[in-house]
Amino acid sequence: MIRYQEIAESLERGLAAGGGGARAVPSEHDLCERYGASRTTIRAALKQLQERGLIERRQGQGTFYRPRHIAKHLGSLVDFHTEARMAGRVPTTRVLSLRARPATADEAALFGPAAAAGLVDLTRLRGLDDQPAVLQRSRLGLATLGETRDADLENASLYRYLAECRGVQVATVEETLEPWSVSAEEAGPLAIAPGTAVFRSQRVARDADGAVVEVSDNLIRGDIYRFTIHRDVTDAAPGATA
Repeated sequence: MIRYQEIAESLERGLAAGGGGARAVPSEHDLCERYGASRTTIRAALKQLQERGLIERRQGQGTFYRPRHIAKHLGSLVDFHTEARMAGRVPTTRVLSLRARPATADEAALFGPAAAAGLVDLTRLRGLDDQPAVLQRSRLGLATLGETRDADLENASLYRYLAECRGVQVATVEETLEPWSVSAEEAGPLAIAPGTAVFRSQRVARDADGAVVEVSDNLIRGDIYRFTIHRDVTDAAPGATA
């Protein structure tokens, strides 16, 4: 293997081991000293990482590592746009459809009074650096969402919009993950081939009184996201073992 390729692989392993999120890459001078290599060799290694989308050069700021995956923490209520920016990505949200309809009997029982006037089906496509990442299909009570336009939810957090514009605060979220093989209809917006494996997230959001605010079915590209969970061993039952 050529020397600059060895250095590129070593850098990638070291940066990946540092956890998720964008962070600064050491300067060319520091890398020359670390690897005992010429500046030309270091620049070739950095160019290889840049071509693979693993690092980016920011004018006046330096070079930053961009992890292959965004580490999403289960149980976190950090919104999509904030989470993406924390990882050094550029987030977008596009509304694909927003339509009201009558609630079924089962939906009326689930949503309660919020569904009396009907439900709203909201489908959005979330992107990262102009790449489709998450297809979100949400159901909300028409009384909860109100007279909302597509533009109100473009490049915005749904929960923040509900809190700031509708006075509805999400307090708890229950989320279930499962592997899923996308259909041709689902694959199109995500720009992947039909049959590709993704994460399927089914989520129920409730307010402080336990009333259902939103039910969503989300398809998340596994080549972009990975999920983590944090556990405190001090919360384990006495005598529990791994």
